[in-house]
Amino acid sequence: MRPEMMGLLLGMAVVTFLPRFFPMAFLTRMAIPEKVKIGLDYIPAAILSAIVFPILFSTGRESVGIEPRLLVAAVPVFLFALKVRSLWGAVILGMLIYWGAGYIL
Repeated sequence: MRPEMMGLLLGMAVVTFLPRFFPMAFLTRMAIPEKVKIGLDYIPAAILSAIVFPILFSTGRESVGIEPRLLVAAVPVFLFALKVRSLWGAVILGMLIYWGAGYIL
């Protein structure tokens, strides 16, 4: 392997490792208030919503609309996520329904 590639890989590893390590190393010694912990529970849902909603409500031509295939996948996944409260389960179910709808619609 070329030295440039090795340096690039090591640099990416450091840049990926440090943002995960420092909060873990310093926040484990601190007592996090209960309100902050409750607020942190909403971060995965907020991130998933920020990814899904623009895709669901945009037709790609700078106009607002809904693609039927995306709506067919989004509604059952939303109901599943409300009932089960499993982020990974919702992601996997959404992918399966989206791919399955691609064959039907």
